[in-house]
Amino acid sequence: MAQRKKRASENVQWTTLKGKFFHTFDEDGYVEYQGQIVDLVGDDIAIVLYFSWLTGSPTYHKAVWVSDIVDEGWALYNTTTAWREACETNLVKTRPKEK
Repeated sequence: MAQRKKRASENVQWTTLKGKFFHTFDEDGYVEYQGQIVDLVGDDIAIVLYFSWLTGSPTYHKAVWVSDIVDEGWALYNTTTAWREACETNLVKTRPKEK
């Protein structure tokens, strides 16, 4: 029997949002934005870095309310591997690529 690979998330503590990668979702439940929470300002504000869908490169920073992260149901990931696998394994819905 194949041995199940231990997920990296089991080794990472969830004591802070700082450093977590994310996906946000549109009203239809498809991934809208992707990025990383790079810093926290107090307990209320997160500084996030958004990444381009086309190149994967960082695009811009934005301050967001931590309550919006929770209320809007952002998907959070401990590692870039888990973040990428969410799209590759259809854990999150992505819009079909246009031809």
